[in-house]
Amino acid sequence: MHTFQIKTYREGFTSSKPHFFILSKGLNAGKPLETPCPNCFAITTESEEARNFYFWLSYGLWQAQAFTPHLTGSVVPFIRIGDARAVLLAGQEKAMKDRRKYLKSLALLQDFEQKAKILQKQVELVKQVKRAIMFQILLE
Repeated sequence: MHTFQIKTYREGFTSSKPHFFILSKGLNAGKPLETPCPNCFAITTESEEARNFYFWLSYGLWQAQAFTPHLTGSVVPFIRIGDARAVLLAGQEKAMKDRRKYLKSLALLQDFEQKAKILQKQVELVKQVKRAIMFQILLE
């Protein structure tokens, strides 16, 4: 079974071990990130395999809104580090219980994420074409 360490991110954080970050504040608390931001936790693992496991576990838990019930704060909601750890450990336990089903769901999730990125690029290209059409008509 994989293990991880979770710490509050501080500027200047460096680690030789595989790591990623999750948001700690806002309605997207729990969302995994490749690059840090001021309001996040750093998750460090022993191997790249464990890092990928926890990254995608965090992503799945975030998509399922598993972190939402643990948010506190009236103006800017946030999740406590202990609550984030508890959600990850509970998710890990459920994922390990039926690993085959989890891996199948994970593959679907990754496929949909890739398709969403392609669609976002297509939407951006459509916006550029619309701008070019209007530029050609109005500003030439």
